[in-house]
Amino acid sequence: MEQPRIGVYICHCGVNIAGTVNVREVVEYAKNLPNVVEAKDYVFMCSAPGQEIIREDIKKCQLNRVVVAACSPTMHEHTFRTVLAEAGLNPYLLEMANIREHCSWVHTDKVAATEKAKKLVEIAVAKASTLEPLEEIEFKVNENLLIVGGGVAGMTAALDSARRGFRVYLVEKKPILGGNTARLGRLAGTDMRGVDVAGSMIEYVKRNGMITTLTNTELVSVDGSVGNFKVTLLKKPTYVNEKCTKCGECVKVCPVEVPNEYEFGLTKRKAIYLPSPASYASTYVIDGENCTKCGECVKICPVNAINLEEESERIEIYVGAVIAACGYDPYEPSVGEYGYGLSNKVITLFQLNRLLDPEGPTNGELKIDGFVPRSIAFIMCVGSLNTTPNSYPYCSRMCCSSTLKDILLLKEKYPNIDVYVIYKDMRTYGRDEQLYLTACEKFVKFARFREAPKVSVTGESLEVTFFEETLGEEISIPVDLVVLAVGMKPPKDVEKIRTILKVGCGPEGFLKEAHLKLRPVEAVTDGVYLAGAVTGPKNVVESITSGSAAASKAVGLLCREKVRIEPTIASIREELCSGCGICVSVCPYGAIIIQIKENTRSAKVEPALCKGCGVCAASCPSGAAQQLKYKDIQLKAQILAATYKR
Repeated sequence: MEQPRIGVYICHCGVNIAGTVNVREVVEYAKNLPNVVEAKDYVFMCSAPGQEIIREDIKKCQLNRVVVAACSPTMHEHTFRTVLAEAGLNPYLLEMANIREHCSWVHTDKVAATEKAKKLVEIAVAKASTLEPLEEIEFKVNENLLIVGGGVAGMTAALDSARRGFRVYLVEKKPILGGNTARLGRLAGTDMRGVDVAGSMIEYVKRNGMITTLTNTELVSVDGSVGNFKVTLLKKPTYVNEKCTKCGECVKVCPVEVPNEYEFGLTKRKAIYLPSPASYASTYVIDGENCTKCGECVKICPVNAINLEEESERIEIYVGAVIAACGYDPYEPSVGEYGYGLSNKVITLFQLNRLLDPEGPTNGELKIDGFVPRSIAFIMCVGSLNTTPNSYPYCSRMCCSSTLKDILLLKEKYPNIDVYVIYKDMRTYGRDEQLYLTACEKFVKFARFREAPKVSVTGESLEVTFFEETLGEEISIPVDLVVLAVGMKPPKDVEKIRTILKVGCGPEGFLKEAHLKLRPVEAVTDGVYLAGAVTGPKNVVESITSGSAAASKAVGLLCREKVRIEPTIASIREELCSGCGICVSVCPYGAIIIQIKENTRSAKVEPALCKGCGVCAASCPSGAAQQLKYKDIQLKAQILAATYKR
């Protein structure tokens, strides 16, 4: 390695640094450090004149290392790397000393702060002496896109990407697209029904030749890295082919009955069924988990559309990016929770939504045991804003608006019905506040609880008891029907998806964004994006918006011919590696594999998966794993400088 020639540049940052640190004293100190051939200061080193000082000195003084003592590297490391590159120097021969956040901003003693700044500069100079040139790593980008989840967020992302000319593989684990939105009736703030919104999107997806739809298909594995993912899928059989005319004869002879998930358990369906009553369900399908393979449907089918011997199919595809749009599951109250499961007069908001839908099980009529209820109590925040077991501490965002929307539909259809809304917090944000104001005008009664209400079920009678905060006393309300405004919870297969895609998970179980504010549709794994309610509760509009945002990010990646990643990643010295596999077990990103060459085991780093966290280097017993730009020799140099007294 050539003899280091280091230039040290210290920033005043206006008075942010110079107000506490004696910058001139630090400059004079730096001039006497080993391998330093130039040391200067400037009021704003990140400014154009400050950058020009560094550029000129690199050429004039033949510098081959640069130390900048300024603010956090997060702010301006990229700025100064660009300066080095423009001057013909490898950008990774830069070391920064943070004397603002780590020194001037956290100290008031000017003498002590100056001494600390000297030591921080000395440590940076010691490390700079050991730096090696590094080169960014390039990969070609596959232009295909995988979207996991066929709800409104996933379909929006698929349509937006396909319209920009990219091949899209849209994977949905259920037999039909549409997600939860396809089961919703009238949506809050609009006259449209959820099934209509989903249905129109499904038709657009079907007509788009750039979208390959794979329903009844699950994600098995995703290997590779950003720009080049190998995806394995498992397409499960539906046992019914495109010859099906939807005559319904098979349903008549099927002996199996199970709860109908489309109707949220309000009705039953057969093992062979139409996955949606809407027109876009093109064929019947057979539920493989509940079918007894009795063969009665095969015998009666007039067009021989049923094959009970059909098997699952493994499919491999190659894509450059992945969007996870797996949606949510409605919260399911446990038996006895607010009387749920003890009486058919205690239902969820999703079930009420189906009852009020003209295409629902009662054709839009709200009838319980054949009668229209005279009084209804809506209990809010069931399963949400609650720290009890099996509940969730967050707000599900859409429950309040959906409840008031359904109440206004009820009042329109049954003006004399008495409605009570028993709530913890009323959160009709944005335009949906109008729903609350209209409900008040319709004489809907609102009562606020402190502790969760109790629902007593006695024969055919229901009574809701709770402490009303405004009145300051406990009250009881007898009603004919109780509706539980349940919220959203993470989908049941979210842990499987998280593991396969190597993405983070929040404390509530939803997939975690790379940054809540700055990167809300990106996962920590490069090339993986998140859309819809898979990151947390969202209404239909918000899900569609995030689908478009995720598509925009993914397309931005796919548009590139090549993708570049920083070289500050892990590296394995094969001659020192024993192949023990400790690094494989501790790597949080699955970036290390064990390879066998000539009967010798050794670890290998997948550069595009590695995030440079350094866990492998810290755990390697032989020192074979090293973190580039943070090698043992570089860290030791810093430690020696930190402990050396001049």
